[in-house]
Amino acid sequence: MVQQRKDKKLVYVNYALLEKVAQVSKSRGETITKFLEDALIQAIKVTTSGYDLKQFGQFFEVLYAQRILGGAFVPLDVLNFLTDTAIKDGKDGLANVWFESGKWHGKYLKERFKDPVKSLETFLEASRWDLSEVEVKQVGAITRIRCISTVLSEDATNLLAKFIEGIMHGFDYKLQKSDLLKGLIVMEFVS
Repeated sequence: MVQQRKDKKLVYVNYALLEKVAQVSKSRGETITKFLEDALIQAIKVTTSGYDLKQFGQFFEVLYAQRILGGAFVPLDVLNFLTDTAIKDGKDGLANVWFESGKWHGKYLKERFKDPVKSLETFLEASRWDLSEVEVKQVGAITRIRCISTVLSEDATNLLAKFIEGIMHGFDYKLQKSDLLKGLIVMEFVS
């Protein structure tokens, strides 16, 4: 008869997954047990905060992409002040900068993710635009993007739309339809 310690439990794990865990833990210079205990502690923190692990993984990918692309977290008041000031100096120039930045993001997302259009929804949700709703739907060759925010100004809405248009351009999609109102973006793109 095998004796079990009261403070430990046997858990069956897929062999291939356990092999990957062994490689990672070895590269970090720690035991498999230590690695798994740390991972489970973090998983518990994430789920008790109201997120699921898949969603957390997606947010991490987005934050990593933002870091690689030079993204920075800026307080909303500061961003609004800078945007308002820049718009007074030249609305078209600022819109062009957002479009070009979007193209760069789009090219990167296209290379980084197997399904970049699907990752776009998570990317927009995790980015600091204070969007209360984001929806990206693909139906055939058409991709429909809907963003809603109660706090975006008209100018910020237009700049976000230019950024999204740039991202989709980076995915090799063309703008087919665009409806913009203060805090509301509905755009359709064709591949």
